[in-house]
Amino acid sequence: MRMLKSNMCNCGMLSIVLSTFGWVSQGAGAEGMWMERADMPTARFLLGACAVDGKIYAIGGGPAPHQSISAVEEYDPGTDTWTRRAPMPTPRAGLDVSAVNGKIYAIGGGPLRAVEEYDPRTDTWTRKADMPTARFLLSTSEVAGKIYAIGGGETTAGPAFTTVEEYDPATDTWARKADLPEPRFLHAAGVVDGKIYVIGGSWQAWTASRTVYAYDPARDTWERKTDAPTIRSWLSPTAAVVDGRIYVIGGDFGPPDAEVEEYDPATDTWRQRPAMPTPRGGLSTAALNGKIYVIGGAIASVYDVVSTVEEYTPNPLVVDFNSDGIVDIRDLLRLIESWGQAGPMVDIAPRPFGDGVIDAADLEVLMDYWGQEIPSPFLIGHWKLDEAEGIIAFDSAGVNDATVIGVPAWQPAGGLIGGAMQFDGSTVIAANAVLNPADGPFSVFAWVKGGASGQVILSQAGGADWLMVTAEGVLMTELKQSGRQGKSLTSASIITDGSWHRVGLVWDGANRILCVDDVEVARDIQTSLSGSTGGLHIGAGCSLAPGTLWSGLIDDVRIYNRVVQP
Repeated sequence: MRMLKSNMCNCGMLSIVLSTFGWVSQGAGAEGMWMERADMPTARFLLGACAVDGKIYAIGGGPAPHQSISAVEEYDPGTDTWTRRAPMPTPRAGLDVSAVNGKIYAIGGGPLRAVEEYDPRTDTWTRKADMPTARFLLSTSEVAGKIYAIGGGETTAGPAFTTVEEYDPATDTWARKADLPEPRFLHAAGVVDGKIYVIGGSWQAWTASRTVYAYDPARDTWERKTDAPTIRSWLSPTAAVVDGRIYVIGGDFGPPDAEVEEYDPATDTWRQRPAMPTPRGGLSTAALNGKIYVIGGAIASVYDVVSTVEEYTPNPLVVDFNSDGIVDIRDLLRLIESWGQAGPMVDIAPRPFGDGVIDAADLEVLMDYWGQEIPSPFLIGHWKLDEAEGIIAFDSAGVNDATVIGVPAWQPAGGLIGGAMQFDGSTVIAANAVLNPADGPFSVFAWVKGGASGQVILSQAGGADWLMVTAEGVLMTELKQSGRQGKSLTSASIITDGSWHRVGLVWDGANRILCVDDVEVARDIQTSLSGSTGGLHIGAGCSLAPGTLWSGLIDDVRIYNRVVQP
């Protein structure tokens, strides 16, 4: 376990942590986060997906319009890997799937009446009683051990059905239920507290709706609810449900949608969430362990089918409030600062939404993680520089392992956090491109000791020197807006005094902010930054010019794709 050395927990550091910064925190708990995951082996859309026993199963679908396949592929989120499984007996697209007692039921599609049961434990399929009404582009939802097949149509041009039929896997029988108030296909449906919520969809070709209806299977009745904010169709037939909220994601074509909207049945209200990275329609979603997996679909048109998989965490637990990689006294003090107040960024209990006040419940959750190393979900590059030998500086946050150019001088016990690299004015650590500064807010931090006038801590090949030292030994950045408006930002904080200092640069989309030892030391307005896709240099300037190479120690280099409050 990597811990900060004891000299960091002194009174001076406590007073630093208690300072008020006045700028935005990463806010993970408030906004949620997206991550790219391993592609599905088979590109397809209009497929079915559901989770059973910690795995997600992608079933059927089509690689193009009017084509159907029987592929079944199993995704393991723990290893981010896919495995091919026994194919579905009847190839079909536009189906939906639901799980009951560990078995998956593939229903409709085609349009067909077919119902087939898949047992993941034995990797076998069994034919079951046909659905009374042949249809596809329907939704299926499980409530109390029974499956409800809702809506659907004969073709993508319509007409849509109002039909609702209930399937009982225990008896392998079907029963007709109260019709949906309006015909629908290509809609989404999610289950919360025993009720099925049907959202959006179409009633015929080139139409879309935002109406929401709630079905109560116990009473066999329908009720109109608050409309969704966005009119759309070509949705995932199964809307993902996490923590009692329903998430409607993507949909539509011309162009496809990336919108994510969250519906709270308890209050009958909607709110916007962070957009999906890859806009698409005809996709499928599955929820597992508090995360939503968005699988396949089509982009631009129904002929551009993809295998893309993206993971959304709506309500991540963030206990490392300052994103320094460990839960420690700094995080505790941030919680104490908000004691008895609202403090949304540290309101972590009860899970998942907090209770609007910082109190003992939040403290208890924080202490459960005390002393633990907590990787930030927003880290896109993290070079711990803890190596003892070799020429590779490993990136613990991603795939950007860096190479030491020159003679490596690892100091396994000489860093502030574990080991560090001793730079001698002729050594550089080079990595691939990590981010383009023009793309959006980001933060970079590193621990340094030593250095001299004109030397550079972090830079980007073909771009700018992100963090460097001026002739006076103070921290400066040359990453700036292009043109006449661009200028360097210089602090008054000396960092070449032979002590360890944590230096950082944050750009929030409107301001550049320099930090030294977790204190803001310089700020200016900068509404844009010059773009660059060059590789990262640690310990050297952007052009590797003589005099820019660092002489001293560098430790624990971190790059975030969010604004991070140190």
